[in-house]
Amino acid sequence: MTLLINTAADLASTAGPEQQAFLQSLLNDFIAFDDAVYPDGYDRALVDGDTGYIAPVARLEWNAGAAASWGFDSREAIEAALA
Repeated sequence: MTLLINTAADLASTAGPEQQAFLQSLLNDFIAFDDAVYPDGYDRALVDGDTGYIAPVARLEWNAGAAASWGFDSREAIEAALA
């Protein structure tokens, strides 16, 4: 039987592999940002090697907002729930 986890109450009342998978997904939920500075009108179709190409500057941030909506304020809190 597959359980659907739609609310924080569902998560709290769930145990087993479904809960573990859900918590692992929250723990590993990162958002990618490109912090490169591009001039106005920059042609994003340029590729590495093209004149004027600016390499992206990747930054990953943990999705704390998603975790907070499930009642977690840190990655450590999720890790504790996984233990």
